[in-house]
Amino acid sequence: MSKYSIKDLEKITLQKAHTIRIWERRYGLLTPERTSTNIRYYNDAQLRKLLNVCTLLNRGMKISQISKMSKDEMDAQINHIIEEFFQGGVHLQSVINESLIAISTYNADVFNDIYNRTVENLGVINTYVRVIYPLLVRTGLLWMKEDLLPAHEHFLSHLIRQKIFTSIDALPYAKDSDETWVLFLNEEEEHEIGLLLAHYILRQHGKRVIYLGARVPYADLQNVVRACSPTHVYTFFVGSQLEIGLEQLLLQLQKDFPQQNICYSGGDDSLKELTHVHPITHIESVAHLHEILGVQAIQ
Repeated sequence: MSKYSIKDLEKITLQKAHTIRIWERRYGLLTPERTSTNIRYYNDAQLRKLLNVCTLLNRGMKISQISKMSKDEMDAQINHIIEEFFQGGVHLQSVINESLIAISTYNADVFNDIYNRTVENLGVINTYVRVIYPLLVRTGLLWMKEDLLPAHEHFLSHLIRQKIFTSIDALPYAKDSDETWVLFLNEEEEHEIGLLLAHYILRQHGKRVIYLGARVPYADLQNVVRACSPTHVYTFFVGSQLEIGLEQLLLQLQKDFPQQNICYSGGDDSLKELTHVHPITHIESVAHLHEILGVQAIQ
């Protein structure tokens, strides 16, 4: 069982710590436990309850009403909201919160059900943009914990990678494509979900993709480019890396591969200055990638 401080709850649920304390005192909504040194903490069940409370608040219910609900009543309300979403509603926060609960309890079955039904309603790309990306941001806040919580992020990332790979495998391979994109992450980068989504979008629009994945040695990248003569070389910067190192990498790519279009996503704003003086393209979003491809998003 994990232990959460009130600051952890604030970052995970996006509710102010001051508000959470008021709910405790006025409505008895949560009852924190205490360590042997009298430090207050919250457990997994209390985190899940607070996430459900936030979902009901977003739905328009009052905290005084929510606080009187039993667990079964609250669960029934949450299930009703989720079903409404999958029947055409727009309560995405409910889906994100329920996904976060599934991840916090390592329940792959529940997450898979939510993901599959969301894709059925929104499509792969909108599911990523409107649900998965916000979920990753929220889960990423859990890095503060030093034992269990990083496993949540790894668990979620693994599930999402599986889903995107499955979607990619369902697409036909490009024939006679006018573009070949080499997709890679540098030797210090391992967060490949954005790169995988780019892979899906490119394949979806008939582009040939050579996907190298994470932590690619630069010499290997050079060998691939020499052997395949791609039109584009595309990378992502997600993890914590020195901006000067990323700038040097982009300049090295532009120098070593003058015949290719060098593209990247992520990174600090300072990297964007390179695009003003060098033929380097910063792809800012999914919509921007579609714009570069000259197409509209396919759901």
